[in-house]
Amino acid sequence: MKKYLITPSVLLTALVLHAQQDLTITGTKQLTKEMTPQQVVDSLSKKFPNAKSVQYYQTPASGVDKGWNVTTEDNLPGGSDVDYYTVSFKNENLKYYALYSADGTLLKSKIEETSTTLPEAIKTSLMNLSQQYPGYKMVSKTYYKDVNYSKSKEYYEIVAQKGDAKKTIYYAPDGTIVKMKDN
Repeated sequence: MKKYLITPSVLLTALVLHAQQDLTITGTKQLTKEMTPQQVVDSLSKKFPNAKSVQYYQTPASGVDKGWNVTTEDNLPGGSDVDYYTVSFKNENLKYYALYSADGTLLKSKIEETSTTLPEAIKTSLMNLSQQYPGYKMVSKTYYKDVNYSKSKEYYEIVAQKGDAKKTIYYAPDGTIVKMKDN
């Protein structure tokens, strides 16, 4: 029983440290609000009126593939000369990343929550994995939701560490391991 009481306090400390990190938006150029098309600014204000700590980025089509992991299934409009705009902001306890076309259409978004509560199915799976990988401790947990407005994908990312060795485990909300990789 003592094992279960000590683990949450260790995990909480690690989670607070990890919560200060942000996702990296690659292939972008940071802009001021004034340099961003008014349609993008207006669309953001309409959809997310409580957005705080807003940052704007110009994202060329070539950067969309790198920063957004866009696949052919996403069917983003336009050719290679079309610019997109990425907006990152906070809303309540969530960090949002939104991809807009120049006309203000919201194409995709990513929601990141580092102070998430894991579903019971994931907790059970982690307990089973701890027997398979003794000595590994969870150092971070993050909930993500990717939405491209024709479909969405939710997943949890768990990072566990033992000395210098790290494992990243991606879970579906039902506790199924989607992917595991050594870092």
